[in-house]
Amino acid sequence: MNITTGGNHTFIFSGGSNIAYATGDNTFGQCCVASSIKPSGDSSQLITTKFTSILPPSPTARWQAISSGWQFSIFVSSDNTVYACGNGPRGELGLGPSVTTARSLTRIPSFPPTDTAVTQIVSSVEHTLALLSNGYVYGWGNGRKGQLGILANGEKFIWEPAKLQLDLPEGFGIAGIAAGREFSAFISSNGEVHVIGSDKWGVIKSKPSTRVSEWKTFAAGWGAIYILTVEGKVLAWGRGTHGQLPPEDLPLLEKLAVGSEHAIGVGLDGKLYAWGWGEHGNCGTLNREQGEVVRWKHEVPIDGLVEGNSKFDGIAAGCATSWVWTTLKHSPI
Repeated sequence: MNITTGGNHTFIFSGGSNIAYATGDNTFGQCCVASSIKPSGDSSQLITTKFTSILPPSPTARWQAISSGWQFSIFVSSDNTVYACGNGPRGELGLGPSVTTARSLTRIPSFPPTDTAVTQIVSSVEHTLALLSNGYVYGWGNGRKGQLGILANGEKFIWEPAKLQLDLPEGFGIAGIAAGREFSAFISSNGEVHVIGSDKWGVIKSKPSTRVSEWKTFAAGWGAIYILTVEGKVLAWGRGTHGQLPPEDLPLLEKLAVGSEHAIGVGLDGKLYAWGWGEHGNCGTLNREQGEVVRWKHEVPIDGLVEGNSKFDGIAAGCATSWVWTTLKHSPI
């Protein structure tokens, strides 16, 4: 199962399934569904209050990947087509300069290019990156801080998918991509990192000077970059003003998920941990001394789970939200 989140909307889907489910803010159609209600006292916002199914336009296709930004969503289907929906005043939809809103799934024309496929796609607040099977990265959306590489003619936005002009080191083969609020990051198969865009939080100047060998997860929050190594260590750099960077005594992790300004992880000990900006409860219940910030590892209890009887199958983190799915362990006969 996969969960991806945008500014105020969320999708659940299984890779290769023909159904995805959406909930949350649907004011601009970013949930790609028609059934929405208006909150009491709010005449402008539309909300999808329960998970509602989304089918691919082609009856034989399956959903392969979904990424979400602040008010938009991008879908990749198994028939090698890509769709957008939501609000994109800065090119976030990739549908061209004349299209800033799509209230239903709308195909991005001529993408990906012939004889290529999307192998990974990530979106942040206002831009999207897509890694293709030929090793090139395409992007669209807001590029005014350099997060989409070198733009021609002083342009600030990319309105439809374009191959990014990246000044990569010689021999750098991109194996993973990550998108922050105003930056983009790339990692090679041997663990070399390259970052472009705004360096307000030191994501460029503080990146590792040596390669990070044997990595398994590469992700970014709004202001920081994270790497989970095969042995379970978390390396991170960038914004740490609200505890976003991992504490020194964080246990080794099996899984890592990064949200806007917080992160969660499943330890090799089977426990769930959180750290970062937890003002909305996204780091679990905090005591009075902690306030809204978790500046150290914080073990998160899950209501209704009996310790030792369940395991964490997956985790996800979004804009001040955290998601966990579990299964019961088999009891010995």
